[in-house]
Amino acid sequence: MKITLNGTSVTAFEGENVLEVALRSGVDIPHLCYHPVMPSIGACRMCLVEIDGINGYPASCTTTVADGMVVRTRTEAVRDRQRENLELILLEHPSSCLVCYKKEACQLFRPDKEKAGTTTGCQSCSNKHDCEVQRLTVELNVTSLPVGSFYRNVEPIRTDPFIENDPNLCILCGRCEHICRHHHESPVIVFTGRGPDARAGQAFDHTLSQTGCRFCGSCVDLCPTGSLAERFAKWYDQPEHTFETTCAFCDAACALTVMETEGRVFSAAGLDQKLPICVLGRFTIPYFLSSRDRLTHPEIKVGEVMREVSWEAAFEKATAILTPLRGEAFAFVCDRSGTVEDRLAARTFTEEVMGSTHYIEIEDGEDATPVKLPDGVRAVMLTGDFVDRKTLAGLDAVVMLDCFPTEAGGEATVLLPAAVLLETAGHMVDETGTERPMVKCARAPGQARQDWEIICGLISAMGDEERAGGLADEIAARIDGSDAVIVVDRQRAPDPALDITKIRTRYRGHVIAERVPPLQEVQTPRGATTEEALSEVSTCSEC
Repeated sequence: MKITLNGTSVTAFEGENVLEVALRSGVDIPHLCYHPVMPSIGACRMCLVEIDGINGYPASCTTTVADGMVVRTRTEAVRDRQRENLELILLEHPSSCLVCYKKEACQLFRPDKEKAGTTTGCQSCSNKHDCEVQRLTVELNVTSLPVGSFYRNVEPIRTDPFIENDPNLCILCGRCEHICRHHHESPVIVFTGRGPDARAGQAFDHTLSQTGCRFCGSCVDLCPTGSLAERFAKWYDQPEHTFETTCAFCDAACALTVMETEGRVFSAAGLDQKLPICVLGRFTIPYFLSSRDRLTHPEIKVGEVMREVSWEAAFEKATAILTPLRGEAFAFVCDRSGTVEDRLAARTFTEEVMGSTHYIEIEDGEDATPVKLPDGVRAVMLTGDFVDRKTLAGLDAVVMLDCFPTEAGGEATVLLPAAVLLETAGHMVDETGTERPMVKCARAPGQARQDWEIICGLISAMGDEERAGGLADEIAARIDGSDAVIVVDRQRAPDPALDITKIRTRYRGHVIAERVPPLQEVQTPRGATTEEALSEVSTCSEC
């Protein structure tokens, strides 16, 4: 069908609303509550238009198109009413910076956010650089308010893991409540109170954890102000780089948008906002990668003490202890959390360099039961906490490639720091068996290297430089020449995004919640912590 939009004939489709047609046609109509990933709610009354044959100024987000409809979006009458509605919204939103005549100079000379206990203006707002209210204030030329604004003076809520809520910035647009209801059958965000006491939050003043929040972060992603903010990323400025990659915490392989500054990832969100992702992909990656406990330098055991050494010295030590134990006396143990390329290098090293058949690849490393090594094994290489300390203590040589120290790691003869997750490049295999690309988005801490790089370096140190170079070239060609694509079009959200008891608990044998403290605060609807609930599932004889 055809409609006339500001004097131009445009194509519209059955069931579309006027706002959708306008945005698709390149005509921007001011709006705050509408978002394309969820049904329209018509709450903010900002997207008003004029339509021939309809009295008043209908909201374009809730008006379905009809063939031959004539719509005007830019008349002075429409702009006046949009401006009036925005002024009413700003009466209960910190607006001193928005209508200040010095704001351009202030932005020029004070471009960074200022930390403050409560936000009273744009300069101290965590959403300063991506605020839809700020953009509309400029677009509609709002330079003053009809009456003095009212500051709610409500204490910000900073007791929840991962998410902060400053009710003083809320404009009651309803996006958070609506997307929570749209993504989950049992929403945890509701409107409470009436009139000036109206709030978007949790019933009975419960915390997000107490209400069974899945911490998918969709509410934060859609909040048009800084009311809902990501705790880790809150005071970072605009990212230097933005990447699209795949989450490697589990084989759901969710597509991520990753924000990085100075080599450090500070935020990750779902690339496709139509569906939620789980708490691990949405919030835990920056905590995990930036943990102060990360291994950063190669170490070798001197007596009973681990000493930091150069990579050359570490490879020399590893060569000395592994070379005499070639053949079936050697085993390599890893899980599927590493990239396909990492595991290719590990298998090549085991079978072709060490001449052993003991390449042991655990399905996903989720099972806490230690791996039992084959009889006769006297040396082992590990990429995580997979073998118990007592077994390792009885071996002649233990080389560990890991990202965190462990008790079992205390038995290592050589300990090599590994780059993980968004610090790596390559491919992972999703639940359908399809390879998905992983893009290197962050700088690994200290001297940490990706598993395949470590293995190629060790092969070279063992005197087989030709094989090491050939393997490195094969892996590089595999990464660069791949036609694997990120998965974005799904029919439903992955199970861990809908049921927090199904999130992965371990990565490379490490309990994720031990490395990401806020994750320990996350509770299931039954009241147990995530770690406890998942422990019950993993130890259940019927699972």
